[in-house]
Amino acid sequence: MKYDLHIHTNRSDGIFEPTAVLDLAKQRGLDCISLTDHDTMVDTDKIIEHAKKIGIGYLVGVELSCVSSGEVHILGYNIDYNAPGFAEEMAKIANMRKERNRLIVQKLADVGCHIDLAKLESQGSVGRGVLAREMVKMGFCQSVAEVFEKYLGVGCCCYVQTKRLTPVEGIQFILRYGGIPVLAHPKQLKIPFNSFEKFLKPLVLAGLGGIEAQYFTHNSAERTFYTKMAKKYKLVVTGGSDFHDYVHGVELGTKSFVPSGYTRKILGI
Repeated sequence: MKYDLHIHTNRSDGIFEPTAVLDLAKQRGLDCISLTDHDTMVDTDKIIEHAKKIGIGYLVGVELSCVSSGEVHILGYNIDYNAPGFAEEMAKIANMRKERNRLIVQKLADVGCHIDLAKLESQGSVGRGVLAREMVKMGFCQSVAEVFEKYLGVGCCCYVQTKRLTPVEGIQFILRYGGIPVLAHPKQLKIPFNSFEKFLKPLVLAGLGGIEAQYFTHNSAERTFYTKMAKKYKLVVTGGSDFHDYVHGVELGTKSFVPSGYTRKILGI
């Protein structure tokens, strides 16, 4: 069984329609996937319906962009997205992203890159990945990697860190609506192994349910370490390609993982 539980579509900063991603996943031989767009869960009913139609397993998902001393992303699975109040709360979280986009675009204008944010927003949810691709289209940079290296990466001249949920608040939000919160791509936190448990414990106490130990960029030592941490705290272990396009993440179907029986039981997959 081949699973990929971290995938993006054009509902946030990917390039393909959700149904197109499902079709591609089916073609590539994946058995179950989760579309985890940033701070949005639009069209979930249609996505579930299409997954059933083509015969691929589907796990409802989202990726919340949270901030503590730096960015911490929390994946949420099996959220009751039809629960009273959920849509309103999700909209508040999405608006935090919109305000950040506005501030980023202002900074980009100061360095001579003038982006039509309203036009981009009319085409779907906007994040740094969408802005980066637009800058490449405009000829301002040669690649998305160059955009992040020079302008949009943490600490760069046009990077903006606005108000976001804290990791604990993100976990609590997911739990409030019946979901399972999972720490995304822990390697990207750049926390040494000997300090990671100190970072992890407050999240576990808040209700963290899993760690994305099988993230596509993790090497063998990292996978072993994060899996060990998950087992110690009885957390599920997930994995994914973080597929956005053919540059960000890895091509769909080229990386997958096989969840343990414990993970399948907890996630219901």
